[in-house]
Amino acid sequence: MIKNIIYLSLLVLAILVVSCDSENLKQKSNEHPTTPIDTASVVDIVPLTFCDCLDSLVETAERCSLEFPIPAHELDSIARRVAIKTCKGEEILEIDTLTRTQLDSIEKAYQEDLSLEIKEIAAEIENPISDDCKLFLEDYASAIKSFSNLVSKIEKNPDDINLIIARGSQEDNLYSYSSKPQMFQCSQNDAFKQQVEILNNKRDKLLSN
Repeated sequence: MIKNIIYLSLLVLAILVVSCDSENLKQKSNEHPTTPIDTASVVDIVPLTFCDCLDSLVETAERCSLEFPIPAHELDSIARRVAIKTCKGEEILEIDTLTRTQLDSIEKAYQEDLSLEIKEIAAEIENPISDDCKLFLEDYASAIKSFSNLVSKIEKNPDDINLIIARGSQEDNLYSYSSKPQMFQCSQNDAFKQQVEILNNKRDKLLSN
């Protein structure tokens, strides 16, 4: 019996508390009416990716500049360069991932060696060389390499008249590259011109022997 009384007392107390809370909420609601939301003014914000921002649309330009600001450091610039190529589906070259110090070091070694293997240089980041022009460079490098091999043979056989005659013929062939049509067509590209200059320097070193 006592348990029932206690139970009922608690139940009544709970009802009173809920009732009071409900009245308080109504009073506050009347004092501060809720402003209805204009659903027509709510705009769905579509998530942007970096690739989306490459299209430079007017309506997304501001958001893109905020979400993907201009890189402030060299490593950020490298990451941005790689991201752009990834978005475009372009091949990512080793030079795309190197710092300026690394590029300068590699290029200096490339200019001084006589391996005659065509390697990418820093200028190709901004001015990629076309496949046809790369083939021309490789053909020119191959001609210089052939001349280098001939020079080595002459050093071992300085009295061989046939090798001496062949040297004159190959020298003429090397100089003929400067007047070939591909040279004029590809020279519009600064990176190509730098590659040719590097090859010319290697050629001249061999010719001076």
